[in-house]
Amino acid sequence: MKKISFSLLAALMLFNFASCKKDEAPKTDEPKAETEAPKEDGKMDCSAMTAEVIAKKVADPKAITKDEYAAVLETMQCCKIDEKSFAVDKNSCETNKALDQLKKDGAKLPSLDSVAAQLVNNDSPIVRAKAYESFSGLFGANKQDLTIAKDAIKNEKDPFALQALVSGLSNAGNKDADVAKFLLDMAKHENSFVRRKAAIALGNSWSDKVEGAADAVIALMADSDENVAKLACSGAGKLNDEKVIEPIVKILNDESKEKLHGECVRGLAAMWLDYPSHKNHTENAYKATMDYLKKTPRTNKVPAWNAIASFNTVAAKEIDRWKSEATWFKMDEFSAVMTDLIKDDNFNWLGKSPAMKAIAAFGGKAELEKIKSVVDGLSDQKVKDAYAKELEKAK
Repeated sequence: MKKISFSLLAALMLFNFASCKKDEAPKTDEPKAETEAPKEDGKMDCSAMTAEVIAKKVADPKAITKDEYAAVLETMQCCKIDEKSFAVDKNSCETNKALDQLKKDGAKLPSLDSVAAQLVNNDSPIVRAKAYESFSGLFGANKQDLTIAKDAIKNEKDPFALQALVSGLSNAGNKDADVAKFLLDMAKHENSFVRRKAAIALGNSWSDKVEGAADAVIALMADSDENVAKLACSGAGKLNDEKVIEPIVKILNDESKEKLHGECVRGLAAMWLDYPSHKNHTENAYKATMDYLKKTPRTNKVPAWNAIASFNTVAAKEIDRWKSEATWFKMDEFSAVMTDLIKDDNFNWLGKSPAMKAIAAFGGKAELEKIKSVVDGLSDQKVKDAYAKELEKAK
């Protein structure tokens, strides 16, 4: 029995050896294609993703296909995010370098919305963010599939991708209830960059019919992130809801928040001047603006000199209609406020030329000439020189 068992064992060993040799893949010295990066556990080997390798994913730059374009964009997973700006670091992103080279080689890239469906489920938030950029045409010319956006709203969790998704859907708040709710939710997101994009999306005429948009923007005006607060202040007026006036005035009355003042006045101006369409003419917003500019004593920071730029330009074709509708606007009163700023030594000099431009914008050269005696009586030669230049440019 022992002899038979030994013989049987030897036979089995020989059979297994022969089977292994038979199943071995034939060896080859053929190199791997340069367009394909080696992968580990199904992931792209980013160390091999140079701009040259990426560009070779396209057979003919002058006839680039949608699949080739999608393949190029998928390599963005190898790009890095600049943490300070929360944007793709363009200087080190090999994909961007490859795209630049393809364009130099005559490539006419397909539309982004044509490849979005291939990118939205990518494991990389950078790649998904690229797809979300295409959603800006969702209800417009591009007619992107709405179901893709709805799936993204439900499933996206990554902050970098979310801020891109908010931007991509920022013009759709009035058009879709799910989008509106998503934007409102993002206004409360823990990531400040997401809230910044939400402030832009909600503080806009695209969201003026979204229930709760004004309240969300008011909350963002008090955000701990100064950039979020600035964006909310400047966009608040675009909703043309008088509910935002009181919170803006509260900020304007707080000198410790002077860094927000310029943007807050911009928000008010959107309600009473609304350049360049001049459709809004809210008297209370105008009064709040003038009250802020009239307050004394003035300092180098308050009122904010950059606030004046909000109304030193008007659209010539629309302003006469606006004046006929904004019956409360009085040129004499407006000019008097601007003139008082110009002659006040405490007011920041950088705001004086814009104040002159504002007078000329609303009243033309004739109104600007009316304050000549005031300017001539000033001791500041810089102001006199600025006046001479503005007078020369006025019509």
